[in-house]
Amino acid sequence: MELHTTRFGTINVDAEDILTFPNGLVGLSQLKWFVLVHHQAGSPFLWLQSVEEPGFALLLIDPWFFCTDYEVVLSDAEAECLRVSDCSVLRVYTTVTIPPGKPHAMTANLMAPIVINISERCGRQVILEDERYHTRHPILQEMWRSAEHTESAG
Repeated sequence: MELHTTRFGTINVDAEDILTFPNGLVGLSQLKWFVLVHHQAGSPFLWLQSVEEPGFALLLIDPWFFCTDYEVVLSDAEAECLRVSDCSVLRVYTTVTIPPGKPHAMTANLMAPIVINISERCGRQVILEDERYHTRHPILQEMWRSAEHTESAG
């Protein structure tokens, strides 16, 4: 099917690529269907593009790309909503914010990751109750911290 988007123009997506978010996203409960669009080959970024709203797409990143000790603990209710039978089918992403003209100051929302069950094609944004995580966690600083920790340990 053809999907008309503001950011990417018209893209072709297969019906089986559509992800359902039964509860929508935090603050956007009206948006239920999304597709993942890769930013570019070799990039750690991808986009969560709304199927319903052509102008809505969130920049995402795999949090373990920059925060190797990140932990996501799902409640039983969240696991049930995601129809989790095996954790290997889950993919976790965090939203990225890049201030205009300041890519070095990009942040990730580690407090509210987006968890996707790839086999069931459903997703959910969960809120973690872990004081280590913030809504504006500095990505580059975390990458440097992880690299320094690895160097000092090895």
